[in-house]
Amino acid sequence: MKVFIDIVANHTAWDSMLIKQHPDWYRRNAAGQIVPPNPDWVDVAQLDYAKPALREYMGGMLVRWLRDFQLDGFRCDYAIGVPRDFWESVRPQLDRVRPGLAFMAEADDPGLLNRAFDIDYAWDFYHTMSDVLSGRAPASSVREMWERAEAKYPRGALRLRFSDNHDQLRATGQFGLPAALAASAVMFTLDGVPLLYNGMEVGDTTESTAPALFEKHRIAWEMAERRPQVTPYYQALTALRRAHPAFTRGAVRWLRNDDEERVLSYERAHRKETIVVVANLSSQNYAGVVEIASGEYREITPAARPTVPTGATRETGSRVATLPAVFLAPWEFRVFRRVSPSD
Repeated sequence: MKVFIDIVANHTAWDSMLIKQHPDWYRRNAAGQIVPPNPDWVDVAQLDYAKPALREYMGGMLVRWLRDFQLDGFRCDYAIGVPRDFWESVRPQLDRVRPGLAFMAEADDPGLLNRAFDIDYAWDFYHTMSDVLSGRAPASSVREMWERAEAKYPRGALRLRFSDNHDQLRATGQFGLPAALAASAVMFTLDGVPLLYNGMEVGDTTESTAPALFEKHRIAWEMAERRPQVTPYYQALTALRRAHPAFTRGAVRWLRNDDEERVLSYERAHRKETIVVVANLSSQNYAGVVEIASGEYREITPAARPTVPTGATRETGSRVATLPAVFLAPWEFRVFRRVSPSD
């Protein structure tokens, strides 16, 4: 396990000691009053990175956390609000103190991943997937979103893929549990880093807005008894991802299918391993064909998936798959590995 802490470098609370000790480090309006970052964020005060002393303090604070507490990384809140040159200037200092540091930006700015951050938030994935699950957009819009991001981001950039977030309503509450689990299947098998947020692993649907955003709010672990299929599902997805380097290191190639309004299909390939993922992002059955490379494919779909077609077996990994033809129940996904001569 690695430990990150959340760093809010753009603003502080109004009762922060910094306001009392260094009021000159804050942005002010024409009347000389300290201002919030924007009119909606009235509970916080905006720092002013035009002040060299503030930059020195913030850099020293980050170094101290790494040096004195051996942290593994930071999640930098609203990173886009802080000037990019500050992040780029402080990163070498942090790397010297903690080689292998993971630096995550809560932002979706490709420029932040050039010289400062390792991972950013794939907000475009979140919003597009939400539109698909709600029926406002076709499944193909996920591919189109990915292609736009791929054209903008540095080669090999890591993006945090999520369906739940502390600033948004829970996916299970918005779209239902089967749809939320289907989104997670895509998160775990597409490129990037999947996020399991605050109780997703037991099906917790407790909202994260006020007061939970500001106060301690426990995970409803008892939900594991009410939704016993959820924890094994995420355990199986995690095991699948760990077992196949194609999911963490492989290139993405989108595959055509005959119902792209509802179904996503893509290939992950790394060295001699090729894996095909097909996901039904709708409440209707799908029976169709996926355009794949020639060869024999064996199904490796985790047995813990929550929905299985009537009459189908949960015993996967040994039977030959039906690709290019495939059947999917509502919100179901299936995973296939191309058979190599060494298998």
